[in-house]
Amino acid sequence: MMIGLSQQHKITSLEVLDIRYPTVRLGLAGSDPRHLAPNYSCAIPVLRTGSGLEGRSLIFTIGDGTQIQKAAVEALARFVVGRDLREFMEEPGLFAQALAEHHQLRWLALGAYRMAVGGIVNALWDLWAKSEGVPMWRLLTSLAPENIVRCIDFHHLRDALTEDELLEMLRSRQAGRAANLARIEARGIRVYSTAGWSGRPLAEVREICNGLYRQGTRAFKAKVGRGQQYDRARALDEDRRMLDTMRDATGPDAQLLTDANQNLGDWRNAASYMLELAGYRPMFIEEAIAYNDVLGYAKLREALAPAGIGVAGGEQAPDAVTFKQLLAGGGLTHCQIDGARVGGVNELFAIVAMAAKFGVPVCPHSGGIGLGQLVGPMAIFDQAWFGSDGRWLEYLEFLQSGVFLNPLQVRDGHYLPSNAPGWGLEMHPEFVARYRYPDGPDTADTAEADRVAAAQPGAPPYVRYW
Repeated sequence: MMIGLSQQHKITSLEVLDIRYPTVRLGLAGSDPRHLAPNYSCAIPVLRTGSGLEGRSLIFTIGDGTQIQKAAVEALARFVVGRDLREFMEEPGLFAQALAEHHQLRWLALGAYRMAVGGIVNALWDLWAKSEGVPMWRLLTSLAPENIVRCIDFHHLRDALTEDELLEMLRSRQAGRAANLARIEARGIRVYSTAGWSGRPLAEVREICNGLYRQGTRAFKAKVGRGQQYDRARALDEDRRMLDTMRDATGPDAQLLTDANQNLGDWRNAASYMLELAGYRPMFIEEAIAYNDVLGYAKLREALAPAGIGVAGGEQAPDAVTFKQLLAGGGLTHCQIDGARVGGVNELFAIVAMAAKFGVPVCPHSGGIGLGQLVGPMAIFDQAWFGSDGRWLEYLEFLQSGVFLNPLQVRDGHYLPSNAPGWGLEMHPEFVARYRYPDGPDTADTAEADRVAAAQPGAPPYVRYW
């Protein structure tokens, strides 16, 4: 039941939780060529209101550094505490722009500041959905085209997408939106599993992939290129053993994907390396090179096209302008939005719209604690408006049960829309108490992670200074 807008939802406080789970003790799940021993962590902004509603969001981190993200969010408290939710609901675009473009704070530019803005904005969207008693995907897909356009800051985007252009795109698709939504509600959104972590034992990879394959999952991703800059032959051998294991554990109809987490250097080296793995017919190589190497992405896509290997990116792209260049410049075959990287829902609307204009399917990054809850509704928004062709949602099989009150549900290889109000990011109190930093009894230990990272094959020489 919708709560009338006449009722006051004054925001009375902002709290930020620092949660650090010791993933290094979980068979090195989450490890990749650049992040050798991450501890899956998050800063969780919680906006509380006088009416009893709580708005939550989540900013994914990997251990040390979460304290910086927490402080960045807390620095924005003065912009939201004391305000009424109605101010945001009436002008979500203007409210988000006021945070992102504050005349003093904007000097900090992207990174932790932009993510802090996104944390506040996404918590406000959570409050909005909860005030209407609906899951986030329902709220986002119910917005009229005019309201979606008003959410977006077009100041630096009009050379790629204008207000009128987006409005026409959305209006022309309104007739198909209901049918797309009905299909998604009945079937869900297809997922791929990131099971092939760099440090995960092959026996464990085999067991996980086989189990998920038998449950209906038909796409699996492996991390590749660990230590290739120091020992290319060893790295390729490691990658082939991983991909062989995943292929043997699944079936000929399973699609393989690869991800280098920016570890393949420049585009020439990345192209040469991936052509060595072309026999596995990967759908794409994700983040082969630096996230903001716009020229390199275009060159890499051109070089890999004859081998049928796509190029994915965007997991660490910090704003819509970076995505504009990657998309308009022809560097991506798959656009990977991250629900916690940019300035929140409003900026994600812009990125999804630009991807649709340039014909690039959105395949969201959700390889972290809580990211599936955060980005799943955005994937539903995208597919409701622009269809499901070429689209996949990343799925992690761990840190769900016993962590979230409303864990992700996957059936027959498809993510099912949640019925939980808002984002569904509420955690079990016992989990929070156990892993809240720094006082939780089992919270992640930074020194332990550094030691484990330094011991990994392919660890760079500079780790000796850690």
